[in-house]
Amino acid sequence: MAKILFIDDDPDIRPLMRVTLTKLGHQPSLAARGEEGLRMAKAEVFDLIVVDLMMPDMDGFEVIRQLRANPSTKDVQILVLTARTQAADQDSALEAGANSYLPKPFSADLLHRRIAEMLKQVEAQQSPAASSRASLAGRVTVVLGLRGGVGATTYSLALAGALLRMGRRVCLADLSLSGGHVALQLRLTAPVTWAGLPAAPDTTAVAQNLMRHDSGLVVLAAPAQPVEHGPDGATFQAVLDALQIFFSDVVVDAAPLLDGATRAALAAADQIVVMCTPEVGAIHTAIGTLHAIGNLRRPESRVFVVLNNVSAEPGLPMTAIEKALGRAPDLVIPFDSQQAQAMARGQPLIFSQPGALLPSAVGRFAVEL
Repeated sequence: MAKILFIDDDPDIRPLMRVTLTKLGHQPSLAARGEEGLRMAKAEVFDLIVVDLMMPDMDGFEVIRQLRANPSTKDVQILVLTARTQAADQDSALEAGANSYLPKPFSADLLHRRIAEMLKQVEAQQSPAASSRASLAGRVTVVLGLRGGVGATTYSLALAGALLRMGRRVCLADLSLSGGHVALQLRLTAPVTWAGLPAAPDTTAVAQNLMRHDSGLVVLAAPAQPVEHGPDGATFQAVLDALQIFFSDVVVDAAPLLDGATRAALAAADQIVVMCTPEVGAIHTAIGTLHAIGNLRRPESRVFVVLNNVSAEPGLPMTAIEKALGRAPDLVIPFDSQQAQAMARGQPLIFSQPGALLPSAVGRFAVEL
């Protein structure tokens, strides 16, 4: 039996849900308004919260955001149950932090199966065999290339797209100071970027500065024109805290320098990907990057080296690369002749041709991480 909080202003559906949930063997509690539901959620521990989107005093999107922002409720499973069935509404609910979405009208059987699926996730997270990161805080992956031309943005996009195709909620943050590379590759016009964030952004401020690509990928874009500096460390740490509430995965396309934002990202990273190409300058920079990451005391087991073949011309032999790095690359991306055309069309291969060489390699590696 699970303790379930149902938040909906419809006076007809609340008693129906009480009967339905009770028959399914659960212990329901009912709230008629968003604010009432939030008070109940903070006062008592629930296994699952079901929330409507259309309510008068506080809509369901804001209820979800506040649940995710509160330490006592940030990990609870949230099911959206609503008559709003547009794809944009579903995307917005999931972006706000909902775990699942069920349109009205619904059958008791479908509701039972959906609740059972969500409760199994709770059990898996609470199992002794579960990962130490069993909370719902999003995983942070930082892609770092301190030398230009190594394909850090291309890899970041491919990784984010691969995670999206795996059913994850993904945000890609672009920390570039030399123009919005991610938005450019996606052909996104960036009316909002991290340049518009306040010094101490809350979850609402962060959400207001996000953009959505047609693929479903959410982007925190960099300014379209070059700027002198990015967010400071404290600001970007607050951004990451908010994004980890909204998304299961946050991919950071880091700036090619160890500024405050990049250091904050590295400190929060669950995994760090160091990009290089098979040429002397790039390998030399990668060695220095690995050394710098070591000085930041990041676990070596979570640092990965990706060798990206950006040209059809042969580069340094692998034996020389491994000797210089003191390790073998964790992933070698083959040269993909289709990449240049995809960039020119503004259609990254991970979305337009996921079976091509580059996205296939990155996708397989994403599964292993």
